[in-house]
Amino acid sequence: MRLDELLPEWHFRERHTIEIDAYADTVFRAVEDVTWREVPVFRALMAVRFLGRDPAGADARIVASMTKDGFAVLDRLDNELVIGSVTTPAFRATGVLPPDLPSDVFAKFDAPGHLKIGFNFLRRGSTVSTETRVWATDERTRRLFRAYWTVIRAPSGFIRRVWLHAVRERAENEPVFL
Repeated sequence: MRLDELLPEWHFRERHTIEIDAYADTVFRAVEDVTWREVPVFRALMAVRFLGRDPAGADARIVASMTKDGFAVLDRLDNELVIGSVTTPAFRATGVLPPDLPSDVFAKFDAPGHLKIGFNFLRRGSTVSTETRVWATDERTRRLFRAYWTVIRAPSGFIRRVWLHAVRERAENEPVFL
């Protein structure tokens, strides 16, 4: 299921794009292979979040690390990778949803006090985008997250742009074998 189907409505959203001259499979391989070392600002912010502990080694893949820390790959399509999580405003995994979360369970989840977070990488022609959407399951949770979003939105957007540049660097420099 596409992000548009999994999280068709949202309270908070951010989208970034980049042009990448590479085949779709090369782009998505790059998305999944980018490491924390290639997006150092993301790694630094995660270390702050984890009180100085490095949540993953510099050479660990970001997507793989995220799926070990409360996120799930919800779908892999020819032109879109969708990742999501259900969490609380304190960002503690709820234990409700497994790492191999079925996308239909994510789509239907609506228990009060939670945030549904979904993001994707989408390729249309040579344009690759990443979009983040957040849906609060109730008004109190929405108000709590709004304060956090006000603080984190700019750094989060910067991380996404650096991540997209790392994807482009990997994809456009991958050897092509004929």
